[in-house]
Parts: sequence; structure tokens; C-alpha cells
Amino acid sequence: MKGWKAYRSLNAEQKRALRAKRIEMNRPAGALLEFLKPLAACDAMSDKFRTTLGCTFAFTLAATIVLALIYATNGWPEGWWTIVVPPALFAIFAGWGWSWTRSVDISNNFRKFALPVLTVLREDFDPARPVHVRLDLAAPTAPSKKRGKDEAVKKGGRKVVNSRYVDAWMSVEGVLVDGTKLAWRVTDAIRESKRTKRNARGKIKTKTKYKKKSTIEVSMGLKKKSYELRKALGEVAEDERRNTVSLSRRVVTASLDPIDPRVLLDLVASIFRNTRPAKEAGA
Repeated sequence: MKGWKAYRSLNAEQKRALRAKRIEMNRPAGALLEFLKPLAACDAMSDKFRTTLGCTFAFTLAATIVLALIYATNGWPEGWWTIVVPPALFAIFAGWGWSWTRSVDISNNFRKFALPVLTVLREDFDPARPVHVRLDLAAPTAPSKKRGKDEAVKKGGRKVVNSRYVDAWMSVEGVLVDGTKLAWRVTDAIRESKRTKRNARGKIKTKTKYKKKSTIEVSMGLKKKSYELRKALGEVAEDERRNTVSLSRRVVTASLDPIDPRVLLDLVASIFRNTRPAKEAGA
């Protein structure tokens, strides 16, 4: 199984991070990406085979049960084990594989947002200085992130359960090659709505919908000797050496899919666009 091979290729520290679903470290951008990229490859491979393993498990388990019932009713023929045992073994193997891929599964925010952003900004970070990264890789709706639940029964006997989650899953702090201090964090506020209703035939159906509000906050400490701000943009804090500009943006989506990495990159770019070289001040 390729997912298992990808996992075996990880070092001990990477395996611990994958199992804990949490990363917090200080490393230069290049070393940081060397650590993170194999985790992304392993996660992608596991995701690819999880569905196949789940379908295989369901099919082979059903086949084993059907065969056992048929033989239990009509009598066990000679050599029955050559017919019943193979699908049972396949079911055990597929079930174990599905369970294992679930145990090392991490949030898609990692592969589709965090890693692309860090890759794009790699050359901008000072290679001699560490970047502090904190990533919570557990599922956005993990029990530890749950903040409340409301239940109600509406007209027609429809039961609605709304659960609220807060997922503060990424924060980064580093220094760019020009001495600018760059920091950002991403927090998702999620509402999970489960609606259960019994139809005319007496069958109970449950639909689950999500609403996610992602807040991206960016802070940049610009050296006064290098940059001057053109105009007020966001919140600005000033000291003797720096102007620190803070911007935020909220993105609302109707799913748990990761937001576009360009949202954060655009915030960083907009701050830089609002500056000019300090030597041009007063020109």
C-alpha cells in the first residue's frame, strides 16, 4: 500500500507530528519545508486510498456475511473455507487499512493552504533566521474544537441540531530578508447544522450543512529606515524603529473546504503596495 510506504519513509519526528496532528517549531523556511512536504505527500497518498479501502471493506464484508448465511442455511459444502475465508481476509485487511488512514488523516487546510503559502513566501524569509510555525492539523470539527450545541424541534417534526466550532489552526511569525517582521494567523468559526426529518414512508433522513467564517489576520512590522507608509491602511502601531500595519479579512463559505491561499498573499501584497522607499519621503 503506497500510503503505508509513504508513512514508513517519514522520520520519527514527522511520524509523531502526523499522529499528534499538531506542529509547533522554529526553523528556517527551507528546513521547515523539508520537514512539511513529506507529511503532505503522505496525507495525499492516504486520502487517495481511503475511499478505495472503505469500498473494498464494505463489499468483502457483505460478501462474507452473505456466503456464511447461505451455507449456514443450506449446509456447509466440502472446502467451504476456500470460498468464505478469502473475502473475510480481504475485509480484515481493508478494514485495518481504512482505520489506519483515518488515524493519520490531517486537515486539508495543511496541503491546500498552509503549505502553498509557506512555499510561495520561502524566498522572502531571511534564510538565516527561524520561522515560528504553529499548526493544528486535527479535523475542523474535532471534539476538542467544539464550543456549543443548540437543539430545536421545528414545524413538521424536523429536528435541527446546530453545533459551533472554533478552529484556530495556523499562526506564523518570521523575519523577511529586508528585516520586515511578518506574522499571520487563521481562525475558522464553523456552524454545523444537522437536520433530521422522517418522510412519508417513515424513513429518517439527516442532512448536514456547514457555514464557515474564516478570519485571516496579517501583521507586518516595517522598518522606518526602509519604508514609509503612503496612507492609512488598517491599524498602524508605531515605535522608534517600525511601523506595524495590521490587516484582516473575513471569508464566508458554505463548506469545510480550505480557503484560497491568495487571500493571505493579497493581504501581504496590499501592505507592501501601500509603502514607498524611505529615501523617497518628502520627494
